[in-house]
Order: sequence, then structure tokens, then C-alpha cells
Amino acid sequence: MKLREKQTRMTREMIKKAALGLFCVNGIEYTDMAQIAEKAEIARRTLYHHYKDKEELAAEIYMENLNAMFGQLLSDFDLERPLQSLEIILDKYLMLRQHSESLLYYDAIFNVYYSTLSKNPADLPAYRQTMEEWYGKLIQPESESDAFNSEERLKWLERLFMSTHLLFSYLQKAVIITHQKGGLLTEADLEEDRKFKHFILRAVNPAN
Repeated sequence: MKLREKQTRMTREMIKKAALGLFCVNGIEYTDMAQIAEKAEIARRTLYHHYKDKEELAAEIYMENLNAMFGQLLSDFDLERPLQSLEIILDKYLMLRQHSESLLYYDAIFNVYYSTLSKNPADLPAYRQTMEEWYGKLIQPESESDAFNSEERLKWLERLFMSTHLLFSYLQKAVIITHQKGGLLTEADLEEDRKFKHFILRAVNPAN
């Protein structure tokens, strides 16, 4: 990587880190570009050189978080042992709340922010492209001798997407409530999370 490319990447990372902190504390709608530049310790013209406005910056952070939360986790899904691998993925979602709560919280506030603009994150070109890539990898069989036929594969993928969506929506609301209560995550909160996970697993288990 050339020095200029490295410097550009480092500057953008500084900007996103500063913006994420401000967005989570103040809300996206109450944060402006001047505050972000000050927090990142860069000139405003430098900030505008990298991002035309706050919305573009907020959307890029959203997509990176989405990849961290969904892209990496969905790659763990194994159609050879679907129920077990689904539980592993759901457990990792629960770990996000304990160790990377800002990802969940930011996703929630970004969706609220976008709704105030009468927009839907699903309409972002990067969102559509990312989803197509994820789904394409999961839908395509790894080999001609794949043990699952197409119908069974699609059934499990539907269960996967339904399960992750339900748990993610639950965790978004739970994180917001926790912030409203002062940000302290209790053992009782974690137990409720585990109960909801088991509820989902019972619902998607074909044996039930």
C-alpha cells in the first residue's frame, strides 16, 4: 500500500471513530460536521474532502457495522449441522451485546435517524450489494454432492434469516432500554437475552 493511500485510510478511520462516539452520545441528528472535525482533530476542509456530508459518513459507519455484525457471523452457518451452527451464531449475537454494544446501539439510532429523513437503510446501494453477496454465498451449494437439496437449503436459510432478524431486533430494543436506564447491563438482562434465544431455537427446530 502506498504511503498516500495509507494516510487516507488512517484519516478516514480517525473520522469514523470520532463520529461514532459523537453519534452514540449525542444522536446523529444532533451532531454536526464541525463537531466531528473537532473531535477527530482535523480541519473541516479535510473532513469535507473525505465525506460530503454527515449522512454519507453515518451511512458508511452503518455499513461497516452491518458487515461486522452480519457478514462475519453468517459465514459460520453450516448446512451440514444447521441447528447447532444457528445456535453458535445466536450466541455470538448475545456476545455482541456484552462486548460490542456500540455496534447494536449505533444500528438502532441509525435506523431512527434514517426514518426521520423518510429513508430506508435497505435502499442504500451498498446495503443491497452486501446482502446480495451474503445471500449468494449461502444459497449456492458448496459442491454437487451437497447433502442438502435446494428445497431443504432454502428452508434452513429462511430459518436463519428469521432467527437472526428476531434476535437482532430484540437486542436493538434491549440496548436502547439499557441506555435509558444508565447503561448498566445486569445479569438479569443477560438471562432474559438467553431465554429469548432459546425461544427462537425452539420455534425453528423441525423436531418440535
